[in-house]
Amino acid sequence: MAKTIAELSPVEFEKIIETTIDKRLSVWLTQVLDALESSEDEKKPVLKPEFIVSLKNSLEQAAKGKTVDLKSFRKELGL
Repeated sequence: MAKTIAELSPVEFEKIIETTIDKRLSVWLTQVLDALESSEDEKKPVLKPEFIVSLKNSLEQAAKGKTVDLKSFRKELGL
């Protein structure tokens, strides 16, 4: 049986939020990358190949579940 938000522990709630944001950002980044790669406009922005490779690698890692939790991310940033 499904739990209500009030019944979730803080860890369970945080995991749901992280997963939702990860999925939404993945979809958005894929759409942005597709739009930039398929644009036939003469004023098409030029992206560095390294950026495109990095973005694709990040999307692949996220799809495989290789993500970082919020606390670790903040620690890496020194926050």
